[in-house]
Amino acid sequence: MRIRNAVIVMIVTFGICSFATAGEGYVGASYMNSTAEFETRSGTIDPSSSGWKVFGGYNLMKYFGVELTYYDLGSYSESSDEFSLDSDIEVFDLAARGILPLGERFALFARLGYSSVQVDVREQGLLGSVSADGTDWRLLYGIGVGLKLGKRFGIRAEWESWDVETSLDAWSVGAVIRFGGN
Repeated sequence: MRIRNAVIVMIVTFGICSFATAGEGYVGASYMNSTAEFETRSGTIDPSSSGWKVFGGYNLMKYFGVELTYYDLGSYSESSDEFSLDSDIEVFDLAARGILPLGERFALFARLGYSSVQVDVREQGLLGSVSADGTDWRLLYGIGVGLKLGKRFGIRAEWESWDVETSLDAWSVGAVIRFGGN
């Protein structure tokens, strides 16, 4: 299902970029490290995981754009003598992107959007096992920095957080390919 979701995001992204003539469209992919906090029957834990994301967007003007992203935040596991926890998290989001150019090659950016956060949790403990799956719409916010490496290629680093009941944050580093624009 994760590969199918990523393919859907890429198809939509390439559709966005197909009309990128006056502005600048882009697609990219990033490696992520994320931390999630879980409330369990044995207490609070905050495991970390590796994951990835694919994204695409369109800069409507020099200082503003929109971006669509699919995240596979990875699998979280934690265990002790008393319990074990396994969880998978996937996210889709649509965000506005404010851009602050710093010269020809660097830019700072901030993202604010709305996300569909899907969490699958399985907990096994001394008192039995519990499984829960759920999807919820949540606020996303993030900041980052981008570096242009030529006319069409760039890299970026980003921190993102989701407004969930506990804590869900991610750091990412990735590559960007731009279409249209200057």
